[in-house]
Amino acid sequence: MPNELLVIEDTEVHLAILRKIGAKAGFTTTGADSVEGAATLLRRRTFDCITLDLSLGERSGREVIELLAELDCRAPILIISGSDDRARDDNVLVATSLGLVVYPPFPKPVDLVALRQTLQQIMADTDRQKLAKAIGRVSLLANQLKEL
Repeated sequence: MPNELLVIEDTEVHLAILRKIGAKAGFTTTGADSVEGAATLLRRRTFDCITLDLSLGERSGREVIELLAELDCRAPILIISGSDDRARDDNVLVATSLGLVVYPPFPKPVDLVALRQTLQQIMADTDRQKLAKAIGRVSLLANQLKEL
């Protein structure tokens, strides 16, 4: 099963670039260009990783962070924003305090090589976790069969 990346970005050019980098890292990508669009997707599907811009038109990425916490999201989150360092760091702190898994933020313009490497590392970690779960399920089934 492919790893799914949700890119939340309101600028069309940035959305396209981030989706392309995600695909190059091996993810199947989905884009949302608003808080509402992201909320709809997040309530219907799960994702293996999420990139989040903090400025989404007249709305804030903080709303998405609060929704992710409400949904008990376990996917790693990468904040990619043109906001100043303090704003990015404050949002990472809030997200972490809400129990979310947040990587160090990326400023815009984003270092595309570093972003791709980070996404590849997240993908490798996700693949290992999925494999461990699958092995655990197989082991559980084997033990259940032995008991029969």
